[in-house]
Amino acid sequence: MFRKSSFSLIILFLNLNCATFVFYPDYFETVPEKRATVLLKKTIGVNVLYKLFNDDVEETPVLNHQKDIERMMKNSISKAGYTVDDPKGGQGSADANCDIVYTNKVYPHGGLSFLAGMTLFALPTQVSTNVIIDISFKDKSGKLLKSYQRSAETFNWIGWLFLPFMPFYFTTSEINDMNFQLVSSILREAAKDNVLK
Repeated sequence: MFRKSSFSLIILFLNLNCATFVFYPDYFETVPEKRATVLLKKTIGVNVLYKLFNDDVEETPVLNHQKDIERMMKNSISKAGYTVDDPKGGQGSADANCDIVYTNKVYPHGGLSFLAGMTLFALPTQVSTNVIIDISFKDKSGKLLKSYQRSAETFNWIGWLFLPFMPFYFTTSEINDMNFQLVSSILREAAKDNVLK
């Protein structure tokens, strides 16, 4: 009994001792979630395509992960103050439609991960990820209006050293905030360009 519980605690602590740091390009302007409101709520039809690359080799993403990315993108658009419509169920009543290509490029550090595993994460390891979001806006007839692209880089550190940072840089909340920042930046620029009129 003691072995099972101690093994479970070790696995739990190994999973909790990570911190994710997000880096945006130099020119990128972040927006607090409370400021991201639109006076006239526009409806946007959303199609999401998820691409996954592991060390620059394209892999087929898991269906559940595709659905998670689609849900995150729709939540980010909703948080930015727009109403999301699903155009898959036929021609919806959206003011504009968009195709989102969410590209996730993962770069694990194999040698560092091996050393971290051998030392039971006393030496930390790192996984870097480059996220690229491409959004192409179309009018109701399907004509391409304009395309936008934003990217950010995340560094996920795993090791006992990062246990104190985990509550402040938790992976899920950092990635959700990053997706919101990238999507709201695109939506703000599209509104300035009168694409979302």
